[in-house]
Amino acid sequence: MTVQLYEDKETDAALQALAALSKELPDPYLLVGGWAVYLTVNESYQKEHGVPYLGSRDIDLGFHIDGTCDDETLRTCNYSKAQTVLQNVGYVPHGSFRYLKIIKKETGEVLTEKEASKFPQYEVFYLYVDMMVDNIHPNHKQYFKIEPLDEPLIARVFSERCGISKIINGATVMVPPPHILLATKLKAIPNRTKDDKLWKDACDIYAIIWHSQSKYRDVLSAVKKDYSEYCEKALEVISSEVIARAANHLDVDKEAYIELIEQLKG
Repeated sequence: MTVQLYEDKETDAALQALAALSKELPDPYLLVGGWAVYLTVNESYQKEHGVPYLGSRDIDLGFHIDGTCDDETLRTCNYSKAQTVLQNVGYVPHGSFRYLKIIKKETGEVLTEKEASKFPQYEVFYLYVDMMVDNIHPNHKQYFKIEPLDEPLIARVFSERCGISKIINGATVMVPPPHILLATKLKAIPNRTKDDKLWKDACDIYAIIWHSQSKYRDVLSAVKKDYSEYCEKALEVISSEVIARAANHLDVDKEAYIELIEQLKG
C-alpha cells in the first residue's frame, strides 16, 4: 500500500492553505514543487492505487520578474504583491525567501513563534511558503532586502505561456507542463541530503513520468531533449536505497521503478 511521507494533518492543512492562497494571489503566478506534482498526477495515481498521491508540507510559488524593468515596475510586480498577500493572511517572513505559518495540529489554530515554543514539537506544524522568481533583478536584494530564490526553468512557462490550469477547491492554479516540472525535480534531487525531501523527489520523478496526462514516452522524450544534463545527474544519485524507499512509498515494485527511471538515460 502507499506509504505517505508526512502526517495527514500536515498535508491536509497545507492543501487547505494552498486553496485559500490561490484565491488571493495575483495572476499570473505558478505553483511548483510537491503540490504541482500532486495536481499533475493525482487523478491517474488514485485510479491505479485507490488512494491519493503523496501530499506535501510546503507550498512553492513561482513568479516572473523582468530583469530589465525599472524600480517602480519591480515595486508593483506580482512577486511584491504576493508578499503583501501572504503577510495579510498571517504568514511571517522566515529566512531569506520563505514565509511561515505555525499551526497547532489538533485544533488548526495559528500560533506565533512565542506561543508555539510552549508546545512539544510534535503538536505543531510549520507550514512554509517558498517564493521563487524566474529572473533575478539587479536591484532585487536592495528593494526586497532578501536574497532571491531563483528557478530559471520556470521562465519558459511564463514566456511560452505553456502553463497548465488545475482546479483546487474551486480555485484555478497554473502548474508547469510535465516535462518542465520533471526537470525541476531532476535538477533538485542531486542537492538533497538523505531525508524526506530526497525520497519525495524520487517519488515525484517516477510519478510525473508515469501518471501525467501526457503519454510517458512524450514526457521522457521532451525532458531528455531539453534537459539531458539534469537527467544524467539525477540518475547518479538515485541509488538502490533511494529506489527501495521510493518504490515503497509509491506502492510499486522496485523493478518497475528501475525500468521506468532508466529510460531517462540518453
